[in-house]
Amino acid sequence: MDSGRPPVTSRDTPAQGTAHDRAVADLLGRIKNWQFRDGTLLRASVPLPPVDPLLWLQAHEQPPRCYWRNRDHTLTLAGLGSACTLEARSEAHYAAVLHRINTLIGDEDAFFVGGVSFDGRPGREAWARFPAALFVLPAIELRQDEAGCRLAVNLLAESQQAFMREKTRLITALCQLRFDADPPREPPVRISRREDHMDFPACAEHIGTILEHITGGSLRKAVLARRVQLHLDTPLPVFTTLRRLRAGSTDSFCFALERDGQFYMGCSPERLFSRIDRHVCTESLAGTVRRGETPEEDRRLERLLLDDPKLVHEHELVSRYVHDQIAPWVTRAETPEHAGVVKLDRIQHRYLPLCGTLRPGVMDEQLLRTLHPTPAVCGFPRREARELILEREPVPRGWYSGTVGVVSPRHSEFAVAIRSALVEGNRMMLYSGVGIVDGSRPEAEWNELEAKLETLLCAVEN
Repeated sequence: MDSGRPPVTSRDTPAQGTAHDRAVADLLGRIKNWQFRDGTLLRASVPLPPVDPLLWLQAHEQPPRCYWRNRDHTLTLAGLGSACTLEARSEAHYAAVLHRINTLIGDEDAFFVGGVSFDGRPGREAWARFPAALFVLPAIELRQDEAGCRLAVNLLAESQQAFMREKTRLITALCQLRFDADPPREPPVRISRREDHMDFPACAEHIGTILEHITGGSLRKAVLARRVQLHLDTPLPVFTTLRRLRAGSTDSFCFALERDGQFYMGCSPERLFSRIDRHVCTESLAGTVRRGETPEEDRRLERLLLDDPKLVHEHELVSRYVHDQIAPWVTRAETPEHAGVVKLDRIQHRYLPLCGTLRPGVMDEQLLRTLHPTPAVCGFPRREARELILEREPVPRGWYSGTVGVVSPRHSEFAVAIRSALVEGNRMMLYSGVGIVDGSRPEAEWNELEAKLETLLCAVEN
């Protein structure tokens, strides 16, 4: 499990430093004996002394890099390079990609890391390098789970020539691995300029338009998204920044995906679904208030979250939608009678889980198509809300409010991609969203948008 502690190396305990070297040597010995098998995944894995995955990723420039830690802290994956990259041009191709992942992995204990866009289309403008869906099987994988820490390698080739090329590349990359104890020394990062694509008057105007549609009866909820662009005085160290963000988001999913020099990173509190074999869990997460400055104020705000009619209504829309969407795909659905509360460092949400047993033949593609995008990031009814978003929002969302996660035949898990940013060099685009329902007030929604940006902003300046 990812402890967040810095790794120990030979400068601290010689035996552990030697153990890192032995683990790499063990993998090298296995790889050198591999023989070409057409289209068959070759994988080897060895135990490794604990390593901080984010510091490890920051120390290695072997793209594409990826990172995933689930909300329960039971699975952390850090990846260097790609043994296989699968893409989709539209949501119509998601099923083929997910089927291909399951075929390639087979019985191996491996995961693809990736996700899909908000609207099922390839990215535009700042998101132009991100396709509608992207999943990567890392060439080198650092995994931490309940069984401990392991270092693994993956190789997949369609020809003898490709096999020899990838085998050589993998051996070279392994020989260059580092397991340093100290974080890389980086210059301080400062925000030199901030550009808000939407100010309060524009936000209030958009909210007014959504409320007109709600009053007219075509909508019950729509989500308004906002982008803030930061110009930094030095390129952002993505993984150490994510490490700081993770420290303030301990009960969130954390992720990072590298694509042609860009990184999509974030810490999201919301699960889309988790599947282990035939058992699936999803949830509704909606309604937001800030955290209190004192325990007494925090409890007062929690009571407001649970009792306020507008917040209750917003959450009930999402809960009913999730239940109705998942019901046809499971043999039974179980959910608590009353909503709970998820508390983050600066805000708190209403929360209701739902679990069930999948019907025969139902897999990730049906769940993804059924649940994404949720009313928490899109609205309700979904088609009408998404059409209004695509028509009215001034900047494309790309993968913001899409979904990110890990996929394998036995175990898949996806988070809703919120509380996130797109990073390239010294430019960073932060995203936040707010649900608009009957009774929404522009001032309160603007304050919520600001509150959702605070954790990201605090993590940037080290």
